[in-house]
Amino acid sequence: MRLQALAVLVRPSRGDASAVTLPVVSFAIIGAVTYLAAALARLFWMASDDGFGQYGILAVAMVAVLVVPAGTLGTSAAQLSARRREDRLAVLRLLGASSTWVRGFAVIEASLLAAAGAIAGLLGYAVLAPALALVPIAGERPALSDVWVPAWMLCVLACALTAVAAISAAVGLRRVIISPLGVRMRTDAPRLHWVRLLTGAVVLAGGVTLIQLTSVSWGALGITAAIVVVLVAVMAVLNLVGPFLIGWSARRKLARARTAEDLIAARGVLESPAASWRWVSGVGLASFIAVPAGSVLGFLDMVQNGDTVLAADQLVFFADIRTVVIAAVAVSYLLVACTVGITQAASVLERRALYVSLDRLGMPPRVMNRSRRLAVASPLLVAAVFPAAAAFVLFAPVVALSVFTAPLFIATVIACIALGVLLVQLGVVATAPLLRRVLAEPDRAL
Repeated sequence: MRLQALAVLVRPSRGDASAVTLPVVSFAIIGAVTYLAAALARLFWMASDDGFGQYGILAVAMVAVLVVPAGTLGTSAAQLSARRREDRLAVLRLLGASSTWVRGFAVIEASLLAAAGAIAGLLGYAVLAPALALVPIAGERPALSDVWVPAWMLCVLACALTAVAAISAAVGLRRVIISPLGVRMRTDAPRLHWVRLLTGAVVLAGGVTLIQLTSVSWGALGITAAIVVVLVAVMAVLNLVGPFLIGWSARRKLARARTAEDLIAARGVLESPAASWRWVSGVGLASFIAVPAGSVLGFLDMVQNGDTVLAADQLVFFADIRTVVIAAVAVSYLLVACTVGITQAASVLERRALYVSLDRLGMPPRVMNRSRRLAVASPLLVAAVFPAAAAFVLFAPVVALSVFTAPLFIATVIACIALGVLLVQLGVVATAPLLRRVLAEPDRAL
């Protein structure tokens, strides 16, 4: 049975090229961005300071803030073709393959794809890394030799990305292991408990409390550590609350649906609110980062343009803080821009059977594309508004100060959020030819 299971798993089939290519390309992009972010953080860590370790704090803060977005998008990349893999593995379970073998095969498959992508990402890092030598740090531009991350660090980062893929594959197999027939027949609708919302409220309240408790007596290191812990915790809990809010919104839209497009869009979201959140989670995390980042930039601008005379080293350090903040926002939106097309392409391929069925029933591709845009609109609204509101609650004093003293930066934050929404909608439009190609296949099968 083991050899038969292996043969079924590795046998090429229609659509396997996309099932392999999309995760590899996605991990290559995430890998390249991760290596570049690590290189920039290392440059700050190596910068000379006045003994207070402020540049080390900046390096740690930058890495910590970007861990959750990179990890979340890595998880999404590992689950791009989850529906197709579930189908194959569910068949293996029905044929008698043990859960241990099914889990092992799936984890190995996901790990190999992630490792291939992480290795391919080294090429992008090698091409773009020299540009980091143009970024002034501590008042000086780093040497070209300093922008290259040690080989051992690259290996650790590549292994971490591979581990994320392996864990995501193992966790995602619970439905196949428990009920393979339910997966094959599409009878298990995902259920999201209200405990997710309660957990998010508790974490957000705890974050607000911790920030309110910070004081000058904690020192720069203590205050920075508290802020970083709060940011990471809230960003992590966004992935719990986001799917719940998306499912709640979709149920309301389903009850008010009046057209076929509205009905298909709402049912598509309710089929898997977690998958819908994965398609827009990059926008949510970027929105969450953009609010405090814009507020910090506004605060720094207010201080520099105020009546207080700043020393030269203070001006240099403020410039470095600005560099870290801009880099964090740029990396988060770069991840969004690079993965949005991949996730939207994956959504078309995962729902191939649905679109083929609708086409056979006579629905025009134009209506299908409109339903796809509607299916993304509701999750996008949640992803853009909810994380930004959470960030506003956490950093209300700084945000309020920036609104009155530096409104231009707040306008920039709003523009960044709008950019993320636009990128996702463009991803839907850009994948319309893929939908036409799926419908035009002569050997279409459900």
